Amino acid sequence: MAPADARAAADGASDEGTPAHAPPPRPPPPPRPLSLASALPFWLYLAVAVSLLALLLPRISPSSSSPAPLPPLLHGHLASGSVLKVDPAPGLFAVTSRPAAAAGGDSTAHRVLILPGLAAGSFSFRRVLSSLSSRGILAAALDLPGQGLAPAPPAAPAPARTSALREIMDRGIFHAFEHLVQTGEVPYQEEPAAPPALSPHAPAEVAAAVARAVEALGLAPVHLVLHDSSLVAGAAFVSANPSAVRSVTLVDATASFPAFPAAVFDVPVLGKLVLRVPALFRGLVRLCCVRGMGAEEAEAHRAAMRGEGKTHGVIEAWKAMNHSFQLGEWRGSSDELRRLPMMVLWSGSWSDMWIDEGKKVAAALPDAKFVYHSGGRWPQVSDDLSLPINCIL
Repeated sequence: MAPADARAAADGASDEGTPAHAPPPRPPPPPRPLSLASALPFWLYLAVAVSLLALLLPRISPSSSSPAPLPPLLHGHLASGSVLKVDPAPGLFAVTSRPAAAAGGDSTAHRVLILPGLAAGSFSFRRVLSSLSSRGILAAALDLPGQGLAPAPPAAPAPARTSALREIMDRGIFHAFEHLVQTGEVPYQEEPAAPPALSPHAPAEVAAAVARAVEALGLAPVHLVLHDSSLVAGAAFVSANPSAVRSVTLVDATASFPAFPAAVFDVPVLGKLVLRVPALFRGLVRLCCVRGMGAEEAEAHRAAMRGEGKTHGVIEAWKAMNHSFQLGEWRGSSDELRRLPMMVLWSGSWSDMWIDEGKKVAAALPDAKFVYHSGGRWPQVSDDLSLPINCIL
């Protein structure tokens, strides 16, 4: 056999006995990086959705140029109160129920002052006012600056600033050069900005406004009722006017977690949508504040929020909240505060997290009377709070 044939036979034998090695599989292609073209559909759909919302919002309700009449419930509440013009504080809306005993000049009659929480307003306490009045108790509720039926505070004037460009245009560039040669100083420097004025929604400013309202209404000394987010402003009022307060009652009051979700209305499109659709507004209030609110009452609250500057006022009041306020430190800050009778009314059926928050309040005020109620975080809407409030009088 020829050597070439032998090699061929050997190769054939090796091919039959040993399988040929398959080539290794091709590695999977690397993932394609996201390109601008692949992201375009998402942004296109988002832009179309926002555009449709922007087109539909003005058609959901009448334009702001022709405001709708107030709902009957809110109109009746407006007729029973008045706007207090107390200088230099912003205007406050006050509703006072004067029982027959107090109207006759009884100086020993109990006086109750209620400060509602964020967006709740004095309107939500109208049943409590009526019940306390029927017991011979003079009761009043205040709408804090920019909320409820209180007028929006005037906008603070912008601080005047010296513009270097304006001075150069007025005096000429050569005046600056001569001043620099003679004195070695640059003549056109921005003046330091003036410190910003305190917001009318800040707790200290609200407390001052409440003090002037109490004086104007002749209520002192009062049994003070602080609801929800009015805790810090009410505490500032008590600290500055301890002789004007006989007791303090906290109704689901907190410095960190207001019931009303004002942050929703700070979102440009979402806030307008919720405010203009009655069903959405009612659903939001029932989800966060009280479960038993009817459609008519929810519409009255929505109408109050839609007033001129009212949504902005609620948002600003929410932003001005002092989240670092410590209830226990405030209670022990003076002998007068330590001796002040206190009671806490807290929802025992809202949520486990809210019950835990109530336990923290009870721990901060160990000597206060603590009472659970069965309502939500706006218990004044569905429950008669006058009965537990009357326990402290």
